[in-house]
Amino acid sequence: MFLDVTVRRNPELIKTGVRLHQSGKIPPNTYVIDLDMVKENVRKIAKTAADCNIHLYFMSKQLGRIPELAKMVAENGIEKAVAVDFDEGKRLADHGVRIGHIGHLVQPGKHQWEEVLSWNPEVVTVFSYERAAQLSAAAEKLGKKQDILLKVTGPDNKIYDGQEGGIELEQLADAAGRISRLRGVNIVGVTTFPTLRMNDDKTGMVGTNNLYTLLEAKKILEERGIPVKQVNGPSGTSCETIPYLAEHGITHGEPGHSLTGTTPLHAYKDLPEKPAMIYVTEVSHKFRNHYFVIAGGYYGRSRMKGCLVGHEEDSILNRYVKAYPARPESIDYYGKIEAPADFPVEIGDTAIFAFRSQIFVTRAHVALVEGIQSGNPKVIHFERKW
Repeated sequence: MFLDVTVRRNPELIKTGVRLHQSGKIPPNTYVIDLDMVKENVRKIAKTAADCNIHLYFMSKQLGRIPELAKMVAENGIEKAVAVDFDEGKRLADHGVRIGHIGHLVQPGKHQWEEVLSWNPEVVTVFSYERAAQLSAAAEKLGKKQDILLKVTGPDNKIYDGQEGGIELEQLADAAGRISRLRGVNIVGVTTFPTLRMNDDKTGMVGTNNLYTLLEAKKILEERGIPVKQVNGPSGTSCETIPYLAEHGITHGEPGHSLTGTTPLHAYKDLPEKPAMIYVTEVSHKFRNHYFVIAGGYYGRSRMKGCLVGHEEDSILNRYVKAYPARPESIDYYGKIEAPADFPVEIGDTAIFAFRSQIFVTRAHVALVEGIQSGNPKVIHFERKW
């Protein structure tokens, strides 16, 4: 999905992937992240947000929930993380990363609220009165009052499978009234997902029905006398979309894929953020008419088309091979690629992919590499996934 743009805009990352793999410094099934480029992307996003008076929480799950990477993002302008579940929040908080937002997409369990509160999150999202009551009880026990967001949804909203939940718009006034009477929480805003989608000609992002549900929810709360300080509108947050979000009343965004220049729009349009991540693996064997690469890092929504195959960094940019996404019902022990007609493939060759990722749901390793852009690449952290 992002291979062509990476060849054009960050070829040194691809060459580095070959060099690190062929020298044995990284194993097959490793995501390589270009820290120099991530830093540059973060600074651009943070400046755009500041110019538009948008506040940001960064998302780390796509990049493997690695504290060392999260700290680097914080140091370059986006200071707090959004943790999509308790496990991510704990990993980051235990390593000193500040939590800005937790509870959306996954609600913490009923016995986890006290630990969540110990991280001093800026906001916690709840899907229901019942979860708000659990959080309130834990907060009262600790002598705290926690700011919360209400996840809202409407009848025509987009909801991805496995992400269902939230307070229906028609029930919001009643639910907010009940939650407002809880003494350990304070409603400060609303959130939903996704607020943006790609337009039909793939030249930009436009608002979903969810965005307008979010704005209607803000109105409902304010009519009940509840001040709304945060209108949190995640999905596709980047330098390209932040001005649009600000114009439509969004106060908080949550960049994730834009940190590595890999939102869907980045595949079709050159945006300020440049590609900063590739997947590096190895040709394992040939079987009948296809070659197979060692896998473990594939993702069902990757939209991969092909890969680059070879063992020399000077020639690999011209050695494209068609690849086949793994079927959803299979385990990606191997990935299948075509046998090219115009150049040979050797067992042990490097295979470089650049596709939409969610590293935290894979079995892939992650190498954080500095110095790629200055010609002196060095692996400064290797996150092994056993």
